[in-house]
Amino acid sequence: MNILLLGAAYPNYVPDLLLHGLRRLFGDSVVDYPRKDIVYDGICGQPNLDKVAGFMADDAEVDRSDIEAKVASGFFDFVICDVRAFNEQLALLQRNSCPLAILDGEDFPAPIRPGPYVILRRETDGSDFSIPLPMAIPQEILDWIDRHADEPKTHSVGFLGSRSPYTADRNSMLDELARLFPDGLVNSWEVGPVAPGRDGYYRNLQSCKIVLNLPGAGLDTFRYWENAACNALHMAKKMPLMVPNDFREGRDIIRFSGIRELAHQIERVLSDEIDWRAFAQSSRQWLRLHHTTTRRAQQVIDKLKTAFGR
Repeated sequence: MNILLLGAAYPNYVPDLLLHGLRRLFGDSVVDYPRKDIVYDGICGQPNLDKVAGFMADDAEVDRSDIEAKVASGFFDFVICDVRAFNEQLALLQRNSCPLAILDGEDFPAPIRPGPYVILRRETDGSDFSIPLPMAIPQEILDWIDRHADEPKTHSVGFLGSRSPYTADRNSMLDELARLFPDGLVNSWEVGPVAPGRDGYYRNLQSCKIVLNLPGAGLDTFRYWENAACNALHMAKKMPLMVPNDFREGRDIIRFSGIRELAHQIERVLSDEIDWRAFAQSSRQWLRLHHTTTRRAQQVIDKLKTAFGR
């Protein structure tokens, strides 16, 4: 398929992960315009984390010429525009004759006026008529996490993440969790330019029987997908998002509302009432089946075909 992805220069998980998956599916016929240099440099989401070797294949054969003429003539099967690039590409979009989707990968739903396009949205509960597009996990990250699958389980529960004024609920919950479970690996830091390396981060997570997901500025976090890849039981705070083929409660994941419920579930795991190994195996299988970047890209294309009757 011929697909044009109009993007912004700064790293952004949802459009960048979609580009990764689309390129794996359809190769050089997927055109990122303008060229998103950071993804070819191996930056996945956060510029202050280690680069991911081989994250994107070489794009020497990607044809970025005559974009204006191509969109005007209907050359592309689909044009997908990151909401961050909409104003910059407005003149181009006004001449567009291709089926168009606006991609909203922001922490909070971006205001998008109704128009002759569909909306792909990260943060949706399904009531706004958008197509859900949560994050996903690239194969390269899966492989990186798997390198540490045999790490000894020296901690009960693990959470490593940043603190900010936007995460007050998370901050207080982490303080209480560290008090209740001193054998846990609960560590956080103020938002800033320095973050731990990926290798140490994944090794530390793999040393835990339970890995924890708490919302950040947005509800859908990359941690949610990383945790599902770990050899550990994934616990996550309930979030009102529509996620295609979401993890199955009581089989792949355990969800909770507050610290008391979370602590109770952790105690059940530590007393062997819940088998963390069974959850870990099921979660990883479900992740690989439904939530790699390739699967997410195929889900998006299938939805776009339905929406545009193709």
